[in-house]
Amino acid sequence: MKFLKKLPHIARIFIIATTVSFGIILSAALALKFSAPNPTTVEETTSSPPKVVAVVPTSNPTEASSVIVSSQAVQIPANPTLAQKQSVENQIAYGHFPYAQANASELMIVSSYATGDKQRFESLNVEAGQALMRMMYAAREEGVWIVPVSGFRTVEQQQKLFQDQVKRRGSVEAAAKISAPAGFSEHHTGFAVDLADGKSPNQDVTLEFERTNAYRWLTRHAREFGFELSFKRNNSQGVSFEPWHWRYVGSPNALATFAHARKQS
Repeated sequence: MKFLKKLPHIARIFIIATTVSFGIILSAALALKFSAPNPTTVEETTSSPPKVVAVVPTSNPTEASSVIVSSQAVQIPANPTLAQKQSVENQIAYGHFPYAQANASELMIVSSYATGDKQRFESLNVEAGQALMRMMYAAREEGVWIVPVSGFRTVEQQQKLFQDQVKRRGSVEAAAKISAPAGFSEHHTGFAVDLADGKSPNQDVTLEFERTNAYRWLTRHAREFGFELSFKRNNSQGVSFEPWHWRYVGSPNALATFAHARKQS
């Protein structure tokens, strides 16, 4: 630093100021370089769209094959909002449309079915349940005893029922004619119910139900209470005729839920 003493006072001040300024600029540049995000790190932490894996039943009811069908997630939520219920995908499984599982808070108990160890309590969506009660009492006034056999079902319950049907029928295709695969049953919504004639218990959930007074009364009056037969004869969904299976369509919510299926009726 001795050479600075030999320079004029102004020159010394200029050199010192220049050196300090250069140091400040260099420090700022280095700070910006090390604080900037690493492009490689950002790319690695960005998640790609999840893939949907559709579980397709096979002829062996204890097995299932997984097939990637999309690069974006399309799921049926367990507790859907009205908007989610209205956005049911136009995809079918062996003639059955997908349905969201109803929220438990939206359900009410409508009946007790069977006795002893086999006794169970059946539930429906509150709107559908109240309409069903009004319909049952109206039928009773005419001497007809309508009994709810099966209402809301979880996806897990439907899976067991469907697997049992596959065992009995020998194939998935045959089982789907009379039972929906899990995730594709109207019973998931809480708006569908299987009905029987209390005076003809041996005809519960059979084609013989068509010959009962309860079925004849339903064909004349069910629509007055917001109910309709889901699977008529020769329906375009290819599902077998089910005289016992009725769905509630007496509210905007229910109509939206079955919008796709009703176009196929």
